[in-house]
Amino acid sequence: MTEFRAIEVRTPAGSVMGEARGGIVDFRGVRYGDRVRAGDRFSELAEPRTAQSEGAAFPQRPGALDALLGDALGELPRSDDAFVLRIQAPEGAEALPVLVFIPGGGFLSGAAHARWFEGSPLVTEGPLVLVTVNYRCGALGHLGPEGSLGEANRGLRDLKRALRWIGANIAAFGGDPGRITLAGDSAGAWYAQVLSVAPDMAGLFSRTAFVSFPFEPPLDAQGYAVRRAAALDSAEPRGAGFAELGTEQLLDAQLAVARAFAGRGMALMPAADGVEISADIADLGARALDAHVDAFALITTSEEAAGFLRSVPDEAFPWPAVEGYLAARFENPTAAAEVLEAKRPDATPKERMIDAMTLFQFRSAALEIVAAASRAGKRSWLAELRLQSPLDHAYSPHCFILPFLFGNRERWHDAPMLEGIEATAFARTSAGLREWLLGFVRGGAPELGGLPLPAFDAAAPLSLEFDGEGARLEAPAEWGLEPRRAPRAGGA
Repeated sequence: MTEFRAIEVRTPAGSVMGEARGGIVDFRGVRYGDRVRAGDRFSELAEPRTAQSEGAAFPQRPGALDALLGDALGELPRSDDAFVLRIQAPEGAEALPVLVFIPGGGFLSGAAHARWFEGSPLVTEGPLVLVTVNYRCGALGHLGPEGSLGEANRGLRDLKRALRWIGANIAAFGGDPGRITLAGDSAGAWYAQVLSVAPDMAGLFSRTAFVSFPFEPPLDAQGYAVRRAAALDSAEPRGAGFAELGTEQLLDAQLAVARAFAGRGMALMPAADGVEISADIADLGARALDAHVDAFALITTSEEAAGFLRSVPDEAFPWPAVEGYLAARFENPTAAAEVLEAKRPDATPKERMIDAMTLFQFRSAALEIVAAASRAGKRSWLAELRLQSPLDHAYSPHCFILPFLFGNRERWHDAPMLEGIEATAFARTSAGLREWLLGFVRGGAPELGGLPLPAFDAAAPLSLEFDGEGARLEAPAEWGLEPRRAPRAGGA
């Protein structure tokens, strides 16, 4: 067993202790904030009074994709005072590029200290400093006692506090505050987009990487009101307000909302309050033009929606439902149907719905962002993971990228989606994805085989495709499809 040594770093709030093992220093439970009102779980944050605490997760229930991902989140201690970061860096690091990663979880779960984000390959190969971030999720982040729309954005404000702390303190951990890339997966990618256009975040990071970015309009006033009412209506004891509920009672109310809105948009998520988040944030092309970063990198999987639809009965997706979905979400549904037919000619209706939802909610969204960036003269790159899981009807699902990107298969030992993947295919794909990301984080272009990749060009679009055998540049078959992006009424 590799021995570890204690490493101490000084911050304005005091000393942070890390463990050096195998050339990497791991700092857990690094505090980025304390609640202004101690004991009030809905309080805003101020500068931390202490430098370090337990590497806990915020209270949460099992995630929607645990059947694919395993139970890493369930292993962590819980605290409603988990305003902490995890920082991983090469021992002796000085002025290295920084990757700040926001975990996803459908706005209901996620944790910086999950073993999924053990990042030794990224840290050593970069070399870079890796920071993963906790933020309030679920009811803690998106509900509140006052009923104001801004209560839905508490998690976003946590992330802003964390980014300010990172900018002010990361040099002490060996990072360069002038070379920070913000990244996230799923809900974390959604937050990364909002943060990339937030004026008060300008100068804190210069690049953004999106992993499985979902098109999901924020809640409007009606959407927030109905969810808050549903949570209060389900809360026990009856008539209690959020401020009076215990943690488990609050999570029970959150679960009730999730069940009530299943299939009708996100249960709980941020809202367009006109302060932190504008109503036009879902106009992806326009907001890409407004972003204060100078480059984007985006990657999706080829069947993102399989993670969400895998357990739904096949009979729930008759052909008319698929056709109706395409008609409602694409300006030219016939052209969209042709693209999907070419991808999978023998698809069942359920498979076609998986592909249709993936196209609308993930792939088209990625194309909108890189196309807008290209037309604005900002560099961007697009990639897709096509390697498929051997797990029955999992295909290449949402979150499948993560173990390959972090290169830490052993930390995903209980993930059903990885069972049966041949070791050589995993290693080859993982190495390619890390090379792609690390070139970007270093400040250049994503790389393939040691060579920089050309930026996305709307006049001659190309996407890098990983299929387990290698990677290649291809013209995206989806190019030219125009999705209908009208916000869903009530955020649902």
